[in-house]
Amino acid sequence: MHAHILGYSHGWRWIADGFALWRRAPALTSYVSFAYVLLLLLASSLPYLGQFLAPLLMPILSIGVLEGMAAAESGRRPGPEVLFAGFRGPWRSLAALGIFQLIGNLLAVLATVLVDGGLLLGLYRGTIDPASLESEPQLLWPLLVWLTVALPVTMAYWFAPPLVAWYRQPWIKALFFSFYAMLRNWRPFLVYALGLAALAFALAFAISLLAALIHPYVLGIAMFLLPLVLVPTLFAGLYLQVRDVFGPR
Repeated sequence: MHAHILGYSHGWRWIADGFALWRRAPALTSYVSFAYVLLLLLASSLPYLGQFLAPLLMPILSIGVLEGMAAAESGRRPGPEVLFAGFRGPWRSLAALGIFQLIGNLLAVLATVLVDGGLLLGLYRGTIDPASLESEPQLLWPLLVWLTVALPVTMAYWFAPPLVAWYRQPWIKALFFSFYAMLRNWRPFLVYALGLAALAFALAFAISLLAALIHPYVLGIAMFLLPLVLVPTLFAGLYLQVRDVFGPR
């Protein structure tokens, strides 16, 4: 499995080209993005089983999102069933990726118990009120511990679903190749993260300024309209990352 090593400029191109892909097919890209989010929210809301079912479905449904983005790029107009394309492929291997991510994220949270005695874990489980932590500067260390464990898990998972479904890699190898590809392409991903942060700051500043100059309702309208553009743009960016790093299927 070969991963292309890309330059800094690709980081910003993933944002700009992701927006262009949304503009090309707003209905299709919005459907697969928001249906994916809605189904995961519904799954996670199920009592007892939800916290385990949602991570299992996440990599399977993500293939449907990527298939929708690929269809939008090629000008095709698939039906609503495109979201469930992952179930027509190696869904068991995709579910194994979901188990890996679930265990990795749980280990990241549990690791923080070693430095904060369960403070961050209490926040994660909802047993501690965040409002009571205004005078808790010791949260910095558990957050660093969490990041140290969670970041490699995220890197291993990031490209793993399409590597399994599109490039026919065994799920364990897909985790390795995903981590390797993310590590070798830290430059564009750094620009991508900084670009998203700068874009979020600029949008927040512009919306706040317009709300102050025109009417406070501008803030409410923007909070409703912006996700309709940003969420599909982010998913389109993920598709472009897969295509640029690993090439055509």
